[in-house]
Amino acid sequence: MSTTVSTAAYAAEYNGPVRIVVPFAAGGATDALARLLAPGLARELGHTVVVENRPGASGQIGTAYVKNAPADGSVYLLALDHSVVIVPLITPTAGYDALRDFTALGTVARFQWVLSVPATSPATTLQQFMALAKDDPGKRNYGVPLMGGMPDLIGSSVGKKAGVAIEAIPFNGSALMMPQLIGGQLASGVTGSPEAVTMARAKKVRLLAVTGDNRSQLLPEVPTFAEAGVPGLNLNSFNAFFAPKNLPAAIADKFNVALRKTLADPDVRKQVSDMSLDLVESSSIPDARSELERTYRFWNTTAAARR
Repeated sequence: MSTTVSTAAYAAEYNGPVRIVVPFAAGGATDALARLLAPGLARELGHTVVVENRPGASGQIGTAYVKNAPADGSVYLLALDHSVVIVPLITPTAGYDALRDFTALGTVARFQWVLSVPATSPATTLQQFMALAKDDPGKRNYGVPLMGGMPDLIGSSVGKKAGVAIEAIPFNGSALMMPQLIGGQLASGVTGSPEAVTMARAKKVRLLAVTGDNRSQLLPEVPTFAEAGVPGLNLNSFNAFFAPKNLPAAIADKFNVALRKTLADPDVRKQVSDMSLDLVESSSIPDARSELERTYRFWNTTAAARR
């Protein structure tokens, strides 16, 4: 599925429309971001911009496609850090490496991960949930929208603190997991903050803790995991643009300028805020590279420690 935004001009260095590959199905948060940003990028770049969905394998298929694409500014990737950094760690056959194979062009938005329980759960705090899991084997499970990464680390860290193993129940995305969590078929579940905000506002779940060093501005009443007694979960996730590794610097700079101008648009800012995402208004290429490297180091260290 694709969306096309047309402009009158084509820049000389390209032979066709610019494609933004989203490695997830249409309808998710990353896809919505791409379609929101496409008109502004088209305007600033002077190109036709096409959003192209290439879903599968937790983002591996679309990400690998961009890794192998020409480094000429015709193809970009908008993806979660999970697809670019974590998937190769848990799937050695993925065939790509975040730092070796991609150029980071700009971070778009960040979000925190949230552990929730059904509104009917007797647990009102993370400590109470850990006590419940310790006493009741039927409560030792948590739904995850993808395998590996922060959802997996949350479950293992909470289980370790509680002194019991808590089983991850994988789903193909949050949309399939949330009804099971709301209905009480799951004892708990991990989602991104956008989904957590939606469920909490509808009073369908109770939010117990968020990742990161600080509380979410969207959920100021919800403590961080560290505040709730489970340290080490201080990394949030992000959506960012990437290109194949050898993209010329001039083209990379042009894209980054276009992205920053697009993200400065008041209407874009409002719509990103309405999606319960934390907009990054001005991410330079060095900033994006630094964030990617920091995330890469965190997950490689975590993976090594758990072997």
